[in-house]
Amino acid sequence: MQRLRILLISAVFWLPAPALAAETAERIIAQARDDCRSFENGALTLGEDAVVQADLTGDGQPEEIIDSRAFTCSSAASLFCGTGGCTITVVADGAARTFLAKAWRIVDWNGQPVLLLAVHGSDCGGTNLRRCYEAVVWSEGGFRSLRPEP
Repeated sequence: MQRLRILLISAVFWLPAPALAAETAERIIAQARDDCRSFENGALTLGEDAVVQADLTGDGQPEEIIDSRAFTCSSAASLFCGTGGCTITVVADGAARTFLAKAWRIVDWNGQPVLLLAVHGSDCGGTNLRRCYEAVVWSEGGFRSLRPEP
């Protein structure tokens, strides 16, 4: 069953998504599989939301969002997420951008897609208990927010 799920997810990568995004997603999943296996020979399971497609650039073509929250390792419960959240990688315009977030969603702001990230409270000058959000938009060929590009 697991093998079938991986094959189906892999097939979805190749149908509508640009090749670079699919390659990036495959590379991230392969690395996660290796990381899981390296800890007590664990097995990686991918949830159905491991890779999501959404148009974040406004060009009518979907970008891929790889969410490590949907990765599960049989031998390490917290391998992919921690108190700061989970890694989310967005592949857009030929480049991958990584974010750390406890949760995320895409909201529409007057026709502009906004990636809203629930981030660690230290990003807002507090502790993990402080609620803190980052809004990210695509503009002029890159993602923009109040944080500078890494």
